[in-house]
Amino acid sequence: MSILFYLFAGVVITLVKTKLTDMTKNQSLNSKKVRPPKKHCGLLLLFYLVCVNAFAQELKTIDGTIRAAADGTPLFGVNIVVKGTTIGAVSDFDGNYSIQAGNNAVLVVSYLGFETQEIIVGGQTTVDVSLVEDSAKLDEVVVIGYGSQKRSDISGSVSQVDQKEIAKNPTPNLSNALVGQATGIVATQRSGEPGRDGSNIFIRGIGTTGDASPIYVIDGIVRSSRDFSQLNANEIESFSILKDAASAAVFGMRAGNGVILVTTKRGKAGKMQIDFSSSLGVQERTRDPEYLDSYEYSVLYNEALANQGQAPIYSEEDLQRYQDGSNPDTHPNADWFSVLNKAPLVQTHNISANGGSEKVQYAASFGSLDQDGVIPADNFKRYNFRSNIDAAVTNTTKLSFDVSGRDEKINSIGNPEVFRWLSSIPPNKTPIKWSNGTYSSGPAYLTLPENGYRKESNQVFKGRIQIEQQLPLEGLSFKGIASYDKTITDKKNWSFIETPFYSRLGDGTFVANPSGADAASSLYQDHNDYQSVTFQGHLNYIKEIGNSNLSALVLYTQTKETWNFLSANRDGYTLAIDEIDFGGTANRNNRGYSGTSGRQGVVGRLNWSFKDKYILEGSFRADGSEQFAPGKRWGFFPSGSVAYVISKESFLEDSETIDLLKLRGSYGVLGNDRIGGQRFLYLQSYNVNGSAVFGNGDVQQAIVEGNLANPDVTWETVKKLNIGLDATLWNGALTMGFDYFSDKRSDILGSRNLTVPGLLGVGLPVENLAKVNNSGFEVELGHLNRINEDWRYSMNANLTYAKNKVIFIDEPETDNANIRRTGLPLGTQFGLRALGLFQSQEEVDNAPTHFADTAPGDIRYDDINGPDGVPDGKIDDFDRTAIGTSNTPEIIFGYRGNLQFKDFEFSFLLQGATNVNQYYSGEGAWPFFLGTSGAFKQNLDRWTPTNTNASEPRVLIEATNNHRGSSFWLKDASYLRLKNVELAYNLPVDKLNQNFIRGIRLYVNANNVATWTKIKNYDPENSQDRGWGYPQLRIWNVGLNLNF
Repeated sequence: MSILFYLFAGVVITLVKTKLTDMTKNQSLNSKKVRPPKKHCGLLLLFYLVCVNAFAQELKTIDGTIRAAADGTPLFGVNIVVKGTTIGAVSDFDGNYSIQAGNNAVLVVSYLGFETQEIIVGGQTTVDVSLVEDSAKLDEVVVIGYGSQKRSDISGSVSQVDQKEIAKNPTPNLSNALVGQATGIVATQRSGEPGRDGSNIFIRGIGTTGDASPIYVIDGIVRSSRDFSQLNANEIESFSILKDAASAAVFGMRAGNGVILVTTKRGKAGKMQIDFSSSLGVQERTRDPEYLDSYEYSVLYNEALANQGQAPIYSEEDLQRYQDGSNPDTHPNADWFSVLNKAPLVQTHNISANGGSEKVQYAASFGSLDQDGVIPADNFKRYNFRSNIDAAVTNTTKLSFDVSGRDEKINSIGNPEVFRWLSSIPPNKTPIKWSNGTYSSGPAYLTLPENGYRKESNQVFKGRIQIEQQLPLEGLSFKGIASYDKTITDKKNWSFIETPFYSRLGDGTFVANPSGADAASSLYQDHNDYQSVTFQGHLNYIKEIGNSNLSALVLYTQTKETWNFLSANRDGYTLAIDEIDFGGTANRNNRGYSGTSGRQGVVGRLNWSFKDKYILEGSFRADGSEQFAPGKRWGFFPSGSVAYVISKESFLEDSETIDLLKLRGSYGVLGNDRIGGQRFLYLQSYNVNGSAVFGNGDVQQAIVEGNLANPDVTWETVKKLNIGLDATLWNGALTMGFDYFSDKRSDILGSRNLTVPGLLGVGLPVENLAKVNNSGFEVELGHLNRINEDWRYSMNANLTYAKNKVIFIDEPETDNANIRRTGLPLGTQFGLRALGLFQSQEEVDNAPTHFADTAPGDIRYDDINGPDGVPDGKIDDFDRTAIGTSNTPEIIFGYRGNLQFKDFEFSFLLQGATNVNQYYSGEGAWPFFLGTSGAFKQNLDRWTPTNTNASEPRVLIEATNNHRGSSFWLKDASYLRLKNVELAYNLPVDKLNQNFIRGIRLYVNANNVATWTKIKNYDPENSQDRGWGYPQLRIWNVGLNLNF
């Protein structure tokens, strides 16, 4: 190889000599005698010597392994760069790397959270490296509002979620992967429908009667909850949860409910690294309702009639036919849920590239998701792309340009209430299909895709450009950001009967019901174009003065949103062409609207620390909102925090036990101006609704009054107090965190809809009405250890407790003080207090008067009140009282574990919730509801004279007494769930004798693996009390990661 280097140098020298000769000839033609310039000869000689010296060093292959010095753990993703060049490599899963370098080369080894090392190669061919943890660099990874801070300098309450832990959950929706991962996150997943399965996320519970959802900030720009939930997890670098006033105040009016900050991956200098991942999963329902078959149902139905003193309707012959299935047309036994997909698939594919030089770095990714639903026609497809580019334009100027987007397509069956009817129809009503192969009118017919669909598409583009300029004053810099978001949403709902259902006549023949042009048909279509433009100007200042560190931020931000909406509705289709133009002429309904909205804000923040021991922070945000009158438009939201790093004291600095011990506290005020879609609260609103007739039948569109104006309405505010303690012990082996928080929210926006009669005839104005307090605590413990060279493990446990209390709320006058919501938690459930079941007629006779024909086996209620405030011997509305908490848990907890043995990894997440109730009624609990619904296997444990210790009351068709809203049907929805589990194997690619593949990782994982709860038939997070909701799903997944 050295011969080639000498040859290259010789070629260059020859070219230079030729050039000098040409110069001499040209000058001779001008009759001037010249010599080759001495300076060129000197440069030539110097170049030759440099080439010979440099190229004489043959590049050779340097191999090695990089480990953490503390415990010897192999480090994946460490950057190794030959100093002064762009030659680089990255360590694989086992910490191994390989790079080309000369003897005099210097390897620069860097990894986030560890001290950078520079190593001279010399004569070595194997260079193993032990990296030492750098606590200062570990601090840098904490992202806060409009910046970042060292962890030790944080005086507020910030939780972090590790992206690697999120990646272990195969859920397609990012919002479903957060619960149990960190303190402060209270989340409930109510549905498993593909594309519509996002969790309701609350930070530290619910503290308002209005919108309690947090805001989502992605790369410094406030974006929607769907923008967050549909992110590709592979794009994400870090998650931060801002929970208190000190950390969230810079987001002002929109941060009262907390902030979820996401930072996406950016490029790193070095050789381009390509990562590819692919997975295939099988889904199934987490819970299947256990319904009675036709025989069991008919026997129980006869018993219910007998309990009512009525004759049975199913004869012994009927029962025998249900049992033997001899005539499925007249005596069917339909399992309605059998028409659902048993194992719908979900698959993901992702590819990303990351690299660059010292001047320009890039990170680009593309991902696809394809998820089927349990209803055969349901499908969700999503494509994500992202490109983040950073360029050092000059030594003082840095330019960043980000482009991202996604394309979503949701395809659902035409009828949105499929699960309502699957849950409501008894098994003996009709068969799924008649004996001639045609469909009956049963709910299975609703799952046919050829009879209609609901389609939704979202095309999303996000653009962001940022310039950062260091100013002449040392430590002072300016950052300007402009972002442009555009989302186009199209919906199309089509209903046209191509495959009719059939009815069976008494003579055994079948007749088709109307289809095609003879049946009802409709098409609804809408188009929404949303755009948002945000500008930010940051002025940052950082200064070190002796033992003090000072940083300051001043920021101006403004956002303008615009939207245009159009919709059309048609019916009376004669052809199966799902286009607006082909609808009938009788009803052609079109509508549309457009609008704009704007926000402005000014932010200030000052941080000061002394000897990294005493930390003070003060911040404010002033926001302007269109909701309020000019004199009340601006809100001012200040906060302050303090921290004391006790471990920096002289008596602890040399401690072998305590690495970090920090006490912190914060207090501040945040605001809110959101109340649904209502705007300009200080103005009288008007709506277009219906029509009016003038003169000789002149029909004009009518304009009606909307909500009355309230010029005095102002900001909803929340005062937030937080006190916390952080500790790290035994060189990081044990970490602990504790936070106590108290939020006092006042001037909550709302209307007096409960105290003012609806006969007023006009919408009530929005006022500053309610007051709610919310308080609780958080605890987090972490531990990691290395047993020996092969075995290592880590674990983390976290718990969040948040309970609110209504201080004042608008509620109507009532003679029953027990049903007033003031003084109780939001969402408190009310009803009669059940005492169990009557066991004898004597108990019935001696008890307060109940409802209808109460008898033994019926629910017995507590007589706690009457018109005079004392028990009156009668069960009625005066006896209603608080019977349980809401269906949002007050306590959320998680326990995460990771075990590594050589190249194998096993990890899991146990997650649970308690102090939560779910009420069940109708088809979700009561047999024969309305005389037409089915019954559950749990209903078999009903009260009878021989089964007096039953869990269910006696069966009835008309259960006037038993179907009262009561604590009997309010169930404890606490649960413990094996949320995630994963087993992975990292192939030792260093033994493959190649340098192309850096890592191969094979894994199997699953989510919602097992659930332990008292709730029967339904997932405990399901909030539909009648069982109509789309069921939650479990995923069994296998995948592959390749790193090049």
